[in-house]
Amino acid sequence: MRRVELFFSFRSPYSYLAGPRAFALPERHGIELVFRGVIPMAMRGQAVPRAKQLHTMRDVKREAMRLGMPFGPVHDPIGDGAMRCLLIGEHAVDVGREREFVLGASSAIWAHAVDVARDEPLRAVCERAGLEWKSCREALEDPALRARVEDNTEALLALGHWGVPVFDLRGELFWGQDRIEDLEIALRDERNHP
Repeated sequence: MRRVELFFSFRSPYSYLAGPRAFALPERHGIELVFRGVIPMAMRGQAVPRAKQLHTMRDVKREAMRLGMPFGPVHDPIGDGAMRCLLIGEHAVDVGREREFVLGASSAIWAHAVDVARDEPLRAVCERAGLEWKSCREALEDPALRARVEDNTEALLALGHWGVPVFDLRGELFWGQDRIEDLEIALRDERNHP
């Protein structure tokens, strides 16, 4: 089966915008989508200028409207919130619920201002995604899951990228939520001309 890796950050509003279309790719194109959650840029020591942050929020609002997705109110998950979502995202991969968790957590952060750094709101997100809270709490302390998150982040950097979302189709990279259409063209071409 063809495979596409999705490098994703819960702190990236562009990852949020890409999520529903990314997770529709397996059904639309008969591929395996591999979720690879990465540590946010700001938690890796990469500063984003204030002007860029403001431009990003305006741009995302415009794109969200175009895509028919809600945007705002927002609760920035930087720090514990982002890391908790990454660790539970890896657990969700292990139990086959990554789509539900990633889409649910992203929507909670970017459209409902849910503070995922706190147990009670995060528990609600997890349970709506079909995850057992006890297992999610254990995932937060699992060094193997933390190592996977770090490996995902290193893999993104090894590809020469720092921002997300990035889609990797056999070494061909598609950077940005606005490149999903290009990825779909490549998937169709690959299927039609193996």
